[in-house]
Amino acid sequence: MVEKEEPIRNKGIRLLWSRLLLGLIVLVSAEVFSGASLQNGLWHPWTLIVTYWLYFAHFFFFTTLAVWTGRTSFWSLYLWGVLFGLYESWITKVIWFGYGGDGKFALGHIGPYGFSEMSMVFLFHPMMSLILPLAVACVLCPPLRRWFPDLAPITGPSRGARLLRIYLAASFGPIVAMNCGGILNLALNLLFAGALAIVLLRLSRPYLNASDGRSFVTLGPAAFCVTCVYLLLLYGTTYFYLRPEGLPSGPIQLATLVFYGLAILGLYLHRRQTPSPDAPISVDPREWKSILITVALVLGLGFVLAPFRTTPILFIPILASFVIWTPLGVVLAAVAMVKGRNAGSRA
Repeated sequence: MVEKEEPIRNKGIRLLWSRLLLGLIVLVSAEVFSGASLQNGLWHPWTLIVTYWLYFAHFFFFTTLAVWTGRTSFWSLYLWGVLFGLYESWITKVIWFGYGGDGKFALGHIGPYGFSEMSMVFLFHPMMSLILPLAVACVLCPPLRRWFPDLAPITGPSRGARLLRIYLAASFGPIVAMNCGGILNLALNLLFAGALAIVLLRLSRPYLNASDGRSFVTLGPAAFCVTCVYLLLLYGTTYFYLRPEGLPSGPIQLATLVFYGLAILGLYLHRRQTPSPDAPISVDPREWKSILITVALVLGLGFVLAPFRTTPILFIPILASFVIWTPLGVVLAAVAMVKGRNAGSRA
């Protein structure tokens, strides 16, 4: 049995601060590393009122479902992340209408879908919006590793983890530089995010030190219902009013539902996991160093390359990433489905 949480003074508000901190981590991982919210600034009303809560709601919606259903392995989380990433169809219309919302695709298209844009569904959001922030959450609250034991190597000191940090820097550093809006603007964004993270971490530390981890990423029934209502309103409103010109024909929209079906089938095939009371929950001090080094590498390279953000030479590494990401995402999706099929066969 997993031990119960210790009594915490003002537990409700401490839990709220903790979840707001985790929401900020998701926002930084997805919107800062991609540079998407940097030019307008993380303090922009659209970022604070819409973008932050979009990520917050999706993240906790899928982590709650993952824990409730026991689909918490790495490959199950990847499939939850695919479902997460599919918001880039109905809400932003990116996979149908391009990153710039002008109908132009970065690297051409595959049928009605942008070639590069599909990486948002099959690679970027599964990794950057769900798996990596959840791995950081397991470092913030080590007992959470009982539910997500597969994520420990991501922040560990292994050679694979070091290679991942290098790859993240090489992939996202140039993108941060291109989208940062200049060195001063990048610095202001980082100061804003850093100050906010320090305040939220201080406010949430009593809860994180005493929690068993489960409630950190799992909403209660009432909060989950509120999240569902919010997501229904978000999808319903943005579907009609955010870039409605980016909506393709009805058959293409219906065809997009196939991706949902395949991801849900894969999750169904994966076996349910239960938290292990014997799973190690200690955090190696090098793991915090690993996280800080990753952030420093990505953003540091962004600062170095920012003066060249309008020069063609910066497009070379960015183009290489865009070429690689979609095929890599397809491979990951295939592996996740095969893993699920094998698990189903054993069951």
